[in-house]
Amino acid sequence: MLKHVSFLARDLAATLAFYGRLGGVVEKDVTTPEGFRRGVVRLGGGRLQFFQMGGETPAPHEHWAEHVALHVPGLRALLPELRAAGVIVTRDLQSSPSGRDMAFVLDPDGRQVELLEAEG
Repeated sequence: MLKHVSFLARDLAATLAFYGRLGGVVEKDVTTPEGFRRGVVRLGGGRLQFFQMGGETPAPHEHWAEHVALHVPGLRALLPELRAAGVIVTRDLQSSPSGRDMAFVLDPDGRQVELLEAEG
């Protein structure tokens, strides 16, 4: 079973706030013994871990095929809120192959995030 996936973050606070807005729960925001900032966000049963490390820059791939996918409730209402907050939408609201609402946005580091309407 997957425990977590780790990524680099330019601005850990902005990244944690972004995923919190999508329903994530920040479990950790600490400084490691090496002096790096480390944050962990619980999203359902899984976790995303982020490190802000001086001199290291995130380099996510621009293509949507490399992405994080999240179930979110109320996507039709959430998407305009994200836009108003300056979040970049890369694939507008559309039907997923399963028929549920779906959209793609960029997180603060330019990582593609698929938002899929949670099952009711």
